[in-house]
Amino acid sequence: MTIETSRADIARFKQQAQAGTVKFDPAAARRCAEMYDRQADQLIDLRQRLEAASETGGFGGFVSAQQIQAGFGHKARDAAALLDHYIEAAYRMKEAFLISGGLLQEADSANAAALRAIETRVPR
Repeated sequence: MTIETSRADIARFKQQAQAGTVKFDPAAARRCAEMYDRQADQLIDLRQRLEAASETGGFGGFVSAQQIQAGFGHKARDAAALLDHYIEAAYRMKEAFLISGGLLQEADSANAAALRAIETRVPR
Protein backbone atom coordinates (compact mmCIF):
# COMPACT_ATOMS: atom_id res chain seq x y z
CA MET A 1 0.00 0.00 0.00
CA THR A 2 1.39 3.37 -0.99
CA ILE A 3 0.95 6.71 0.70
CA GLU A 4 -1.20 7.83 -2.23
CA THR A 5 -3.46 4.78 -1.92
CA SER A 6 -3.84 5.36 1.81
CA ARG A 7 -4.69 9.02 1.22
CA ALA A 8 -7.37 8.02 -1.29
CA ASP A 9 -8.85 5.45 1.12
CA ILE A 10 -8.93 7.97 3.95
CA ALA A 11 -10.48 10.64 1.70
CA ARG A 12 -13.16 8.15 0.61
CA PHE A 13 -13.94 7.29 4.24
CA LYS A 14 -14.17 10.98 5.11
CA GLN A 15 -16.47 11.66 2.14
CA GLN A 16 -18.74 8.81 3.17
CA ALA A 17 -18.82 10.13 6.73
CA GLN A 18 -19.65 13.64 5.47
CA ALA A 19 -22.40 12.23 3.26
CA GLY A 20 -23.82 10.28 6.18
CA THR A 21 -23.38 6.87 4.54
CA VAL A 22 -20.91 5.87 7.27
CA LYS A 23 -22.07 6.66 10.78
CA PHE A 24 -20.66 5.74 14.15
CA ASP A 25 -22.07 6.23 17.59
CA PRO A 26 -20.41 9.40 18.93
CA ALA A 27 -18.78 7.54 21.84
CA ALA A 28 -17.39 4.85 19.51
CA ALA A 29 -16.20 7.48 17.04
CA ARG A 30 -14.44 9.34 19.83
CA ARG A 31 -12.70 6.14 21.03
CA CYS A 32 -11.48 5.41 17.49
CA ALA A 33 -10.34 9.02 17.13
CA GLU A 34 -8.43 8.80 20.42
CA MET A 35 -6.61 5.72 19.12
CA TYR A 36 -5.44 7.65 16.07
CA ASP A 37 -4.52 10.61 18.25
CA ARG A 38 -2.28 8.34 20.36
CA GLN A 39 -0.77 6.93 17.18
CA ALA A 40 0.02 10.45 15.96
CA ASP A 41 1.62 11.30 19.31
CA GLN A 42 3.82 8.19 19.12
CA LEU A 43 4.83 9.01 15.55
CA ILE A 44 5.64 12.60 16.51
CA ASP A 45 7.86 11.30 19.32
CA LEU A 46 9.60 8.94 16.91
CA ARG A 47 10.09 11.75 14.39
CA GLN A 48 11.68 13.93 17.08
CA ARG A 49 14.05 11.12 18.04
CA LEU A 50 15.01 10.60 14.40
CA GLU A 51 15.67 14.30 13.97
CA ALA A 52 17.90 14.22 17.05
CA ALA A 53 19.69 11.13 15.70
CA SER A 54 20.40 12.96 12.45
CA GLU A 55 22.74 15.26 14.36
CA THR A 56 24.89 12.64 16.05
CA GLY A 57 28.61 13.01 16.39
CA GLY A 58 31.49 10.82 17.38
CA PHE A 59 32.38 9.48 13.97
CA GLY A 60 35.88 10.90 14.06
CA GLY A 61 37.76 13.41 11.98
CA PHE A 62 38.56 11.39 8.88
CA VAL A 63 36.83 12.42 5.68
CA SER A 64 35.35 8.93 5.29
CA ALA A 65 33.98 9.08 8.86
CA GLN A 66 32.40 12.47 8.16
CA GLN A 67 30.85 11.03 4.98
CA ILE A 68 29.39 8.12 6.95
CA GLN A 69 28.09 10.53 9.58
CA ALA A 70 26.48 12.67 6.88
CA GLY A 71 24.92 9.58 5.30
CA PHE A 72 23.39 8.41 8.56
CA GLY A 73 22.16 11.92 9.26
CA HIS A 74 20.55 12.11 5.83
CA LYS A 75 18.80 8.76 6.31
CA ALA A 76 17.46 9.84 9.71
CA ARG A 77 16.15 13.13 8.27
CA ASP A 78 14.51 11.29 5.36
CA ALA A 79 12.82 8.86 7.74
CA ALA A 80 11.63 11.73 9.92
CA ALA A 81 10.17 13.49 6.89
CA LEU A 82 8.41 10.30 5.81
CA LEU A 83 6.81 10.01 9.24
CA ASP A 84 5.04 13.31 8.60
CA HIS A 85 2.89 11.50 6.02
CA TYR A 86 1.86 8.93 8.61
CA ILE A 87 1.22 11.62 11.22
CA GLU A 88 -1.04 13.41 8.75
CA ALA A 89 -2.84 10.14 7.97
CA ALA A 90 -3.46 9.48 11.66
CA TYR A 91 -5.00 12.93 12.09
CA ARG A 92 -7.07 12.48 8.90
CA MET A 93 -8.43 9.18 10.24
CA LYS A 94 -9.18 10.86 13.55
CA GLU A 95 -11.02 13.59 11.67
CA ALA A 96 -13.04 11.12 9.58
CA PHE A 97 -14.10 9.13 12.64
CA LEU A 98 -15.16 12.28 14.43
CA ILE A 99 -17.19 13.37 11.40
CA SER A 100 -18.82 9.94 11.28
CA GLY A 101 -19.91 10.47 14.89
CA GLY A 102 -21.24 13.95 14.22
CA LEU A 103 -18.48 15.53 16.32
CA LEU A 104 -17.72 18.33 13.90
CA GLN A 105 -15.91 20.77 16.21
CA GLU A 106 -13.52 18.04 17.29
CA ALA A 107 -13.10 17.04 13.63
CA ASP A 108 -12.07 20.62 12.82
CA SER A 109 -9.34 20.39 15.46
CA ALA A 110 -8.09 17.12 13.93
CA ASN A 111 -8.07 18.79 10.51
CA ALA A 112 -5.97 21.64 11.92
CA ALA A 113 -3.50 19.12 13.37
CA ALA A 114 -3.27 17.38 9.97
CA LEU A 115 -2.55 20.72 8.32
CA ARG A 116 0.22 21.39 10.83
CA ALA A 117 1.73 18.00 9.99
CA ILE A 118 1.68 18.90 6.30
CA GLU A 119 3.19 22.29 7.07
CA THR A 120 6.28 20.66 8.57
CA ARG A 121 6.99 19.04 5.18
CA VAL A 122 6.78 22.26 3.17
CA PRO A 123 10.31 23.41 2.22
CA ARG A 124 11.05 26.91 3.42
